[in-house]
Amino acid sequence: MGGPRIGPDRSGRPGPGPSRSCPPDVGSARRSFAHQAWRGAKGRRELSVDGSLGDQGFTLVELLVAFAVLLVLFTVVSTAITAYMSVSNNVIASYNTNDQILPTSIVIQRLIRSEVEPAPTPTASNQVSAPQCPVLNAPCPPFVLGSVGTTSTTFYANVGILTVSGVARPGPAKIVMSESTPTKCGTCAFYTSQFTVTEQAPDLNSCPFSTASTLHCTYTTAIASMLVNLSNVVNGQANLLNPSTPIFTYNTLDPYSATYVPGNTNFGTSQCQPPTVTVINSIPTTTASNCPADNIQSVGVDLQVLQAGSQHENYQENSFVVYRLSSASSLYRQNLG
Repeated sequence: MGGPRIGPDRSGRPGPGPSRSCPPDVGSARRSFAHQAWRGAKGRRELSVDGSLGDQGFTLVELLVAFAVLLVLFTVVSTAITAYMSVSNNVIASYNTNDQILPTSIVIQRLIRSEVEPAPTPTASNQVSAPQCPVLNAPCPPFVLGSVGTTSTTFYANVGILTVSGVARPGPAKIVMSESTPTKCGTCAFYTSQFTVTEQAPDLNSCPFSTASTLHCTYTTAIASMLVNLSNVVNGQANLLNPSTPIFTYNTLDPYSATYVPGNTNFGTSQCQPPTVTVINSIPTTTASNCPADNIQSVGVDLQVLQAGSQHENYQENSFVVYRLSSASSLYRQNLG
């Protein structure tokens, strides 16, 4: 007899070894503190002997844990909502800005395509008149000499016969496109300006109806109609976001010499002179126009508009080039006036 046999028995099988205790439940040890607190609170809410709920509630630690979880959830949700609202406001502001730019672009293109000479080339001294026809034997250009710039331009356009107070006013309309002086409101982050386009009918019976006429269209009685009033423009002038980006650029093409000049700026009175005539094979031939304002083939337009209420440099840009209808569409015609 004796103690329990430790070694193998007679059959060769190992005998029972010393007893070993089971390892602790690792999963139970790793339960979260919040889960344990919840189970404890649930146990204290068990039914009492008479079937009523116990009067024990959550501990202060359990309430703090619950509040911490709610605070994290609230932070995540509020951040998502704020981001969504910011993106939504930017999209709405972008659409609103585009709704202003697109109609403006359509009006500008329609008018520039319709540029036209307001009077025939003066061949006599009594046909010379500033600012339309200031030089003898030089053309009367569609664009008014001295009024063609990077932020404003004045020209004449064939828009049909305008009616003022029920009375028809034949002749080209006077078109003025201009950008105002930049201003900044008290709560605004940036300087902005206004871009406007006006259309004015000629005075009654003031325009020439023949190449020998000495009349010149005047524009004094009819009130100019506002076609475009675009606010929050931020390019073209000092103090704006993009002062070096002009609104207007002009490209000229001499119909006689075929000389193309992109970005031409020579549109003063002294730059419009009679054409050069050269005798070729005993035939006088015009070889150069010498009046860039009469040769404006296309106009580049670039409008940059700040989104309303924006405190950042968020703006919409619309840049395009407008060509006149044809090389002959801008020439003076008697039926136009």
